[in-house]
Amino acid sequence: MHAGWRKSAVLFAGLGTSVAVMLAVVAHAQDPGAVRQFTVGGHKYAFAPSAIEVQRNDLVKITFKAEDIPHSFTIDEYRIAKRAGAGQTVTFEFRADQPGTFRFYCNLTQDDGCKNMSGQLHVR
Repeated sequence: MHAGWRKSAVLFAGLGTSVAVMLAVVAHAQDPGAVRQFTVGGHKYAFAPSAIEVQRNDLVKITFKAEDIPHSFTIDEYRIAKRAGAGQTVTFEFRADQPGTFRFYCNLTQDDGCKNMSGQLHVR
């Protein structure tokens, strides 16, 4: 094989590997994630469940039900504040695009017990 052809072949192979790595990184960064559905109840100043775990980029669908009195489901970092009246249900979704652990809580003030109502969203 001619030396010029060998250099071109090596260069082409190296470029192919670089392009493949770049495509894999872009595909991972744009990974749409899975759809994760949760039903969360608010009852006696507590959330059930009080912890939710998802993967980064998952589409999180939450059905929230205030079982006894009005409650809200609030996550400041995701700019979520959903209120449900007593016995009512609200459904919403969001993309878990920020990794970390985030507090969710009831932001209503009609009863002192509401301020102690909280849980955690874990985004891995």
